Amino acid sequence: MSGGAETSVEFVNLRSRPVIVYWLDHHGRRRHYAVLQPSASYRQHTYVGHPWLVTDRRGRALVCFEPTPTPARAVIR
Repeated sequence: MSGGAETSVEFVNLRSRPVIVYWLDHHGRRRHYAVLQPSASYRQHTYVGHPWLVTDRRGRALVCFEPTPTPARAVIR
């Protein structure tokens, strides 16, 4: 998996508990980037084609996002 064009994703946590944001590297390994408290947001510079995983505090996957060429907003509910 190689990166495409530069872009950004704004992660928004609307859950009542913290979530953790990971980038999935080229080997599928989780790379920790942020902990989002409830109602918090975080903007991440990234590349089209680079997947981002959001988990709960136990590491259970909640959602995976793949960035688009246009900067996007990823809302975690």
